[in-house]
Amino acid sequence: MTEKDKELLNYISRNAKMGGDNLETLQGDITCERLKECVINQIGEYRNVEMQAKSKLASCGEEAEEAGAVTRFCCKTMINFKTLMDKSASHIAEMIIQGSTMGIIDITRQINDYSLCDGDALNLAYRLKCVEQKNLDEMKHFL
Repeated sequence: MTEKDKELLNYISRNAKMGGDNLETLQGDITCERLKECVINQIGEYRNVEMQAKSKLASCGEEAEEAGAVTRFCCKTMINFKTLMDKSASHIAEMIIQGSTMGIIDITRQINDYSLCDGDALNLAYRLKCVEQKNLDEMKHFL
């Protein structure tokens, strides 16, 4: 596994973890059962991608890098602030759509920048992109 493969897998692991963590933060504010069920499934998808990236890194003796504490704190604080006044399903869906849109943009950049990586790393990057797109599409129903 090349250094570029490791960089891409670290990126995938960090972003999948952040996606899952952010949805877990939102989960407590969701009152709509249908939306809650979708979010729980989305968290599972993120965790699955995260574990696959970590497993691929571990297979070559590497440990996945985590996002910084400041980044995690800022995300959690922003989510709590945005839901302080509006906990409606529509608003939460909009927040998830915005997050997934940013995720699609970021992972697409990574796919383009790391296009010479091995098939496993790129396939997992495409999988994360599909997870983000699926999340976005599911949330449109709650707007």
